[in-house]
Amino acid sequence: MRFLELLASLGAAQGALLLLLILLRFRHQKNVALALLVLVFSLRLGTIPSWNMTRLLADRWLWPATTPLPFLFGPLLYWYARELSSDGPAAPPLLPLHFLPYVAETVAVWITVSGMNSAEYREFVASVFAGTPPLWLPVRNGLKIVLNVTYIVLAGRIAFGAAGKKLLPNHRLWLRALVIVPSVVLFAFAFVAVNPAASAQLSQGVATPFVVLAAAMAALIYIFSLLVLIAPEAPALAGLPARFPPAPAVPDDECRFIAERVHKYLAAGAFQEPELTLAVLSGELGIHPNRLSYAVNHSCGIPFRKLLNRSRLSYFIRRVDQGALENQTILELAFEAGFPSKSTFNRVFKDETGMAPSEYMFTQQNAKTY
Repeated sequence: MRFLELLASLGAAQGALLLLLILLRFRHQKNVALALLVLVFSLRLGTIPSWNMTRLLADRWLWPATTPLPFLFGPLLYWYARELSSDGPAAPPLLPLHFLPYVAETVAVWITVSGMNSAEYREFVASVFAGTPPLWLPVRNGLKIVLNVTYIVLAGRIAFGAAGKKLLPNHRLWLRALVIVPSVVLFAFAFVAVNPAASAQLSQGVATPFVVLAAAMAALIYIFSLLVLIAPEAPALAGLPARFPPAPAVPDDECRFIAERVHKYLAAGAFQEPELTLAVLSGELGIHPNRLSYAVNHSCGIPFRKLLNRSRLSYFIRRVDQGALENQTILELAFEAGFPSKSTFNRVFKDETGMAPSEYMFTQQNAKTY
């Protein structure tokens, strides 16, 4: 039991840190669903150790507060998948209706539990941990599984379908991880939720099924955290496909005018902002993202992301030539140039120069020597 509590607490704590990171660094309308998903997972994970007779008998409110939470997993996952795969707001149609099962379950559980007197409630809790719960409990848990499977399938169609193929690689990685990893968690949850023997074993000190569930949920949160570290541009650029639809066509003159505005904006130092995205730029210039993307591609022959990274790289190399590395490290200078992470800087540098940054510096030093 202590291991279960430790595992759940560590996972919930990591979830809280990830939520804080999203709120502080990746604060974006399209990341609302992601923030809520992390919050719900963290809350459910953190309350797994409360699933014992002593705690449930002492705190009756835990039933309606925690058991309906799985009804939120699927809708939030589907919502974020839609947002990540679209260049505009993409909340599911009739969004409140998607959360109606959660509201209904919360109300139903509250009415059921609060309507019991002390003796009835004690008998109810005892039956759950004896492996003989009332029929409505495993039935409701089964509905949670069916609902989540449905939403995972819908999200999977986005991640592995035509919409997913249009995304940048890091977006696609995020989206597919968001589908695959929760599927594993769902299997672990299903084994505990519809298997009355699991709670009976827990009361006897055998916590293995719940440890597996807690480990799966903690792994999901840690995988999301790892993705944020290795691919921070994914949550920072939520919802921007690699290729926008060409329509509406923008006249050549307007393309050149828009491209000039973009160049002036970047030349003024905007590229040094690590969170600069096409969506942010479109808001600053008052131009729809589709038109802006089309104009940059048409006039410059490269996507905005590549243009932005080249501006950052040019600044980095210019500062190196000016001797900036005498007082700064390569990574400090890369961050000054606007690169959001070390991995992004290394990838862009090698793509553009054919060399790793360290190789380039060595070559430059040898050239100066001779």
